[in-house]
Amino acid sequence: MTALEAHQPLYVPPLDWFTEDGVHYGIDGAAPNWVALDGRGRALVERIATVPGAVTAADLVTWYASAERCEAAKALIHVHDLLAGLARAGMLSQDPVSHPSYPGRLALSAPDGLAELWLQINNACNLSCTHCLVSSGPGEAEGPPADWLVQQIDAAAQLGLERLYVTGGEPFLRRDLVDLLRHAAATLGLDVIVLTNATAFSAGVRRQLVELDREQVKFQVSLDGTQAATHDRFRGLGAFAQALDGIRFLTEHDFDVSITTVVTTHNLAELPEAPALTRDLGAASYHLMWMHKRGRAAASANGFFPDVADIVRVTMETADAAEASGVPLDNVEAVKRRVNGVPGVKYDFGNAGWDSLCIFHDGKVYPSAALAGEPALVCGDLTQSDLRTMLAVSPVVHGLRAASIACKAVVHDDPLRFLTGGGDWEHAWCFSGGDPFAPDPYYPVTQALIRRVMTTLGREKRDRLNHRSGYDAPVVLHAMGEGAIACGTADGALAERPVLPLHSNCVLSFDVDKPRRAVREYYGAAAESPKADLCCPTSYDRSMTDHIPQDVLDRFYGCGSPVTRAAVQLGEMMLDLGSGAGIDVFIAAKLVGAGGRAIGIDMTDEMLSVANSCRPAVATNLGYDVVEFRKGFLEAIPVESGTVDVVTSNCVVNLSPDKPRVFAEVWRVLADHGRLVISDIVSDRPVPPHLRVNPKLWGECLVGALTEEQFMAELERAGFYGLTVQEKSFWKEVEGYAFSSVTVAGYKFEKMDGCVFQGHRAVYLGPGKIFVDEEGHQFMRNEPYEVCTDTVAKLQRPPYADMFALLAPHEDRVSYACCTVGADCC
Repeated sequence: MTALEAHQPLYVPPLDWFTEDGVHYGIDGAAPNWVALDGRGRALVERIATVPGAVTAADLVTWYASAERCEAAKALIHVHDLLAGLARAGMLSQDPVSHPSYPGRLALSAPDGLAELWLQINNACNLSCTHCLVSSGPGEAEGPPADWLVQQIDAAAQLGLERLYVTGGEPFLRRDLVDLLRHAAATLGLDVIVLTNATAFSAGVRRQLVELDREQVKFQVSLDGTQAATHDRFRGLGAFAQALDGIRFLTEHDFDVSITTVVTTHNLAELPEAPALTRDLGAASYHLMWMHKRGRAAASANGFFPDVADIVRVTMETADAAEASGVPLDNVEAVKRRVNGVPGVKYDFGNAGWDSLCIFHDGKVYPSAALAGEPALVCGDLTQSDLRTMLAVSPVVHGLRAASIACKAVVHDDPLRFLTGGGDWEHAWCFSGGDPFAPDPYYPVTQALIRRVMTTLGREKRDRLNHRSGYDAPVVLHAMGEGAIACGTADGALAERPVLPLHSNCVLSFDVDKPRRAVREYYGAAAESPKADLCCPTSYDRSMTDHIPQDVLDRFYGCGSPVTRAAVQLGEMMLDLGSGAGIDVFIAAKLVGAGGRAIGIDMTDEMLSVANSCRPAVATNLGYDVVEFRKGFLEAIPVESGTVDVVTSNCVVNLSPDKPRVFAEVWRVLADHGRLVISDIVSDRPVPPHLRVNPKLWGECLVGALTEEQFMAELERAGFYGLTVQEKSFWKEVEGYAFSSVTVAGYKFEKMDGCVFQGHRAVYLGPGKIFVDEEGHQFMRNEPYEVCTDTVAKLQRPPYADMFALLAPHEDRVSYACCTVGADCC
């Protein structure tokens, strides 16, 4: 919608609110969707909601000007920008907002085949853990023959299998395990995760393991404490030392390892120490698992189950410790995938029985490994049937697929219900004695994690606001889904389904860095072998590039010519982001001359190698060397603050998963009155999730694009003023979505600590009747307005210098044309 159709009634959905640390969180529980706002933003939203359909944008401007005691022009900007942000977030409409009654997940989204399979290949274990769910140990069942297991995995692959979880018992007691893993990963192309205690790695096993593909085979290792005394209490004397040795072996050989701890009263106090241990061991992540009330733990009744309030407290402490250690806490990351996922996607019940099954060591099939052995949950017996038939006819499968949060009355009034998924039905089953719709005892933990993710995002965005540029509209601090698809937070093919199931809490990791990895691989290949038409083609005048080797010219993948439009001057320091093979940096080197500097930033080793290999030839051709290339990400530019005169980038910002941080970083590194000129790709409307995760289209600079309106809004929010679109041209269309190349220029001005009025006046020279700047200052043509020293400094420089006459204190003048402070008048 157009945010400021002055007399059009406005509507917002019914929202539940909570406030923390001055940030207000409005939740549309029925969608689900949410936004984080400051107090002014919430006040505007609540004014719309007070009498739905009775408030217009014009009403809001009038009310806001009075409430905030500001000029009408500033009120107009502030209201406009908030409404535009709400509209982008799906939180504003010109029509009444109503949500249809939720019919349950099966009515909206039916599972297709089998996405994952759990394989309990034995019940034998070298340990007899006191909390084992399936009571495994020495002398227990060794499991079915390897050829039978291969047959079942192959059958699952025919049903669309993507991921295989291998567990026991202890899987590594089987000598044929590595052959099984190799078949699943190398032959079938499956992602394979092995759940192990890491204490049974014989010399022979280790020799076999190092031959496995690190990208496809990953490990989750159990540690029940950070001290030997705690861990060995559960697993037996010496188990802790053996487990650490096994973990180190895996990490030293570059396997991804997640360490998991089952939370009990006995290890509760140690949990915040675990992330640091995880980091020191070289593991990829840490994971807290909530105890199921079954197996030996339930039978012993010996205090395995802590009070849930204590679990919430310690989980938050562990999350804090994980952040401090730089280690992902899987529980937080999994919740983040939902909380900051695609708005409107409902999470409902679990994936056990939906698109995931577990083959037990005796050939019986269950919905999940955590509930394997539960007589009431047998889906069938593979000695008498097959997986395809079970999915078609099993009453257990049908019952679980029909199960829905719609049938779980205990969460109906929770605005977070479609983010919690209603809780974990497997825990509900265990603690209730067999009712999947019973309360999940760990539900408060999930709620606390959801609020943590929301408040972390809201607080981070609030703290990142630029208060030094003068732009202070009540923008949407964070909208659900910002950065979600780009960061791999949700799978694009799934994200357009209206309903998704929760994943089993038993394994949550191994889904990170997808887009960046895809971009690195794509552009790494482009560096080694040039790709034609990687981005919309742009050519430079030969006089600008005659000093540059052909190897660089062959690897130019830009969509504009920002370095030539930036009017780079002799002696300036120029910075190019995503410099690739270095063409724009080498052009800038010619423009800045021997007294300037030209720096390129790129994250791709192959591109940096090409650029650095060609640097000596450029220096020879120019007769001087002012070029430097640095490795880094756009979100953390490796350049000192306030040192750069001009920043350019050429078709790379769309590749970033966090574009607002990129723009903030550009503002940081620019010197006062510095400028940016960015050529990039924009879309005519928001790009849908399934396109956003297409790695080829990401590499082609398309599906990571913002709309032009959002691109400009994010630059303005970062603090840039004087924004202009210098050039725009259509590039291509994908599935009806139009993509164009734009070149945008903007400027940095950092306000002083106080705005001082000394009697300066500014006169807008036209051609318009009125001019309003980013801060809401309003100037009628040919009329002097008193302005502070900050505004004088801004208006006497580009791009406003030719638009204003600036009068010194007590200065009178007959004609305003051509005049600025300190200049000779015409």
